[in-house]
Amino acid sequence: MQEHDMTTESKAAGSGNEALCPLCGETNACGVRSAQVCWCASATIPADLTALVPDAAKQNACICQACVRLYSQNPTVFKARCRQ
Repeated sequence: MQEHDMTTESKAAGSGNEALCPLCGETNACGVRSAQVCWCASATIPADLTALVPDAAKQNACICQACVRLYSQNPTVFKARCRQ
């Protein structure tokens, strides 16, 4: 499994780029504005994960699928990586 880089959090949070995940800075593949249904329409996003999104990015950028998956697998490890 490829390591998911959590070190770009601050860059993504302050970027104002809605195409980037506010937690890891990678492309979030948001499809909310596309003709196709977004992957998140059928996903369960834990409230504790959305609470980790910096205030500046809330309601402005979607969390990526990789962050949702990693958080769901092990919230403690995810939070530790997110704070690095």
